[in-house]
Amino acid sequence: MTNSPTDWLVAPALRLDQGEGLAEALRCLREFDPRFFLIFGGDAEDVAWLHETLEEEAGHPIVFAGDLERGAGQQYEGLTPLPDAWALGQLGPEACYDAGHRTATEAAQAHVRWIFGPVLDLHRLAPETICSPIIANRAFGEEAMRIIECAGSWIKGVHDGGGFACGKHFPGHGACPQDSHVENAVSFEDPEPHLVPFRTLAKHLPSMMTGHIEFPMLDEEMRCTSRSPIIMDILRKDMGYNGVVVTDSLRMAGFGDGPHEELAAEAIHAGCDLLLDPEDPVVLATSLRDAMDRGDLLPDAVERSVKRLESFMADILNTEAEAPRPLVMGASAKRLLHPLHGGSPGRTKFPQPETVLSLAGTPDSIRFLEDWGLEVLPADSTPPDEFPGAVLVLCGAREGHGLPQLPGPWLDAISRDHPVTYVAGAPEAIDLPPASVKGFHLPGLSPALLALLFAAGEE
Repeated sequence: MTNSPTDWLVAPALRLDQGEGLAEALRCLREFDPRFFLIFGGDAEDVAWLHETLEEEAGHPIVFAGDLERGAGQQYEGLTPLPDAWALGQLGPEACYDAGHRTATEAAQAHVRWIFGPVLDLHRLAPETICSPIIANRAFGEEAMRIIECAGSWIKGVHDGGGFACGKHFPGHGACPQDSHVENAVSFEDPEPHLVPFRTLAKHLPSMMTGHIEFPMLDEEMRCTSRSPIIMDILRKDMGYNGVVVTDSLRMAGFGDGPHEELAAEAIHAGCDLLLDPEDPVVLATSLRDAMDRGDLLPDAVERSVKRLESFMADILNTEAEAPRPLVMGASAKRLLHPLHGGSPGRTKFPQPETVLSLAGTPDSIRFLEDWGLEVLPADSTPPDEFPGAVLVLCGAREGHGLPQLPGPWLDAISRDHPVTYVAGAPEAIDLPPASVKGFHLPGLSPALLALLFAAGEE
């Protein structure tokens, strides 16, 4: 295999939770020379073994990255899932620091050193405001100063633990009402309020992730941020940012229509350094080599990106991870349970939920509930004939879902039987049940938060 500098620019994703792993990684190493992989799912020990195996096969260092907004346990079994950012924002900077530190130190046990987080997007709740359907409980708050304070503490915790954070999704997905996973995402808002956390925290971040969002007010050609030199100049020139910039997944609809080779070259020319999670990494890597040979991909742009990536990798290799510290959320976490609009069933009544409805859950939250012996029912299921005590509704920000409504049969059954109702997930989910329903809202879907329900019920 002949190596090319363009090989540095492609970061394959390995979905261990979907059966991908060593075979797919070795296919990539046979056909080109990647240095970065994004790892989804798997047992922590297996992920560490995979990293060691790939480095031995490649003959050079490889960096593993992970989407770890909710702790290393969000992806890797055997590690600790942590509260969602919205909950951390309510607990305060100290809890945010501890969560960041624990995320980095535990991820390092799986040989994952690059942490894709924190989310720096605003998630506003006022009725007249536009907000993203996929940010919600992933944001630290709705105001820039809360995000700066809490995300800044989370970043410091990650770095003190020996990890490397990545702020996302520049220049702010909170300004966009569409889900960029499944459709073109367009914002007609003034982006400046959404840029404030990025401007303030850029100097503390070794890497940034671009959102696939179009801002016609900035780029009349309707290019998404990842491919827009005009929008990327805000980051690279106005903000003077010289860290690594990675795109969001190239599989997302928001990246654009057309040949990925051409779109990828636009992203590199615009100022991105690393192309994340293409549909077929080998095909993209091969096409980028050919594009540079033809002159369609400028060597100067490739060289700039490779230098940033080499420097970034050197920093990772020269940084040792700390050991995890004891994580103490304390009794203050109980205040995350907020009464629904119908009120609480009583100050000391926290019956454990016996029925679970998943409108938009996450794999780790569903696995946690099933481990407790609960059946998690999908949205199109029939509600039980009678609720025995309490029902839990999962309704978070999840790809392609946004904020769904309670299905009619479930709405009727809850109104009829009056179970204590817990709604976990997006901040707006507190408005899902009718005003007459008593119960609690929990800001997030993490097992670390769902455990509060069971701990409270045992007291």
